[in-house]
Amino acid sequence: MNNRKALPWLLLVVVLMGSMSCSVGTLLVRAPTPTLQPTKTPRPTFTFTPNWTPTLLPTPTPTLSPVPPTDTPTPVVPPTNTPGAVPTDTPAPPTNTPVPAAPPPPTDTPTPAEPTATPAPEYPFTVTSYSFNTGSALETRVTAYVIELFDASTGHFQDLHDYQVKLIDPMGGEHLSNLSGGRNHTTGEGLGDDRWFNAEVKISSYTPGRYRAWLVKDGVQLSAEIEFDLATQPAQYVHLDFFLEH
Repeated sequence: MNNRKALPWLLLVVVLMGSMSCSVGTLLVRAPTPTLQPTKTPRPTFTFTPNWTPTLLPTPTPTLSPVPPTDTPTPVVPPTNTPGAVPTDTPAPPTNTPVPAAPPPPTDTPTPAEPTATPAPEYPFTVTSYSFNTGSALETRVTAYVIELFDASTGHFQDLHDYQVKLIDPMGGEHLSNLSGGRNHTTGEGLGDDRWFNAEVKISSYTPGRYRAWLVKDGVQLSAEIEFDLATQPAQYVHLDFFLEH
């Protein structure tokens, strides 16, 4: 009973299948046949990779064989005789080299003359110093006698006034005496260290060392500079004679 019911359905399926086959066939017949286009098959690219290391062979150095020089003969040109020309002899070059003349003897360089000493300025007064070991340890004392001397043999002289002694002590300090005038004894009449004096320099403390002194008037130097030393022991005093001699 079931088979009978299924039979109509099977027939319907067969009919539908046939119809579809006919339609497909018709479509296949009507469809144009496609034209095949040739295609290029790509060729593989081959990259060469060397896998060997070339061995360098030394290049042979060619050995040069010396070639003997070939003497090329020099063509001799025959002389051309020019009518009327007188041949002249070409002088041969000198073979002896002249000897250079001897240099002149050196000239003596003149020796410069020794410089002459600058003469000391002339002053009208002469100066003489005397040192005595009877000074005082409490003061530095320098006495002076300023006179105009006319005749030493007869003792003819006169005292001069308004002159001063300029004294430079060992430290560079400057000292001026009183103005010359009057006359007195340095220590006492008849004593061995006594001198006449009319100018004097006194410094409150005794300072040994080297001193310098000269005579001035109104600030003008009138005698040469004289140097003397005062000893440390015993204490000394110095006397200076300034004479204007004729």
